[in-house]
Amino acid sequence: MASASLLVYPAGTPEVPGRISQPHFALPAVLAAAEPDPLKAALDAVWHALHTHGEHYPELLKEIWAVCSGRAHK
Repeated sequence: MASASLLVYPAGTPEVPGRISQPHFALPAVLAAAEPDPLKAALDAVWHALHTHGEHYPELLKEIWAVCSGRAHK
């Protein structure tokens, strides 16, 4: 049985009842990151990661933004 910390509610999809398993939802993000086109890989990986975070996706976006803006200033 999965622990409660590994289950989240889908964000923006009220028609999907219940919680989702983050480990299972994370797999497409890992596979997307292996795409040969770097831009497509990055965008698809972030897209799938946002879905993996469910209702907590704003926190992930803030973290991604912090990392990207920190590198832009170097």
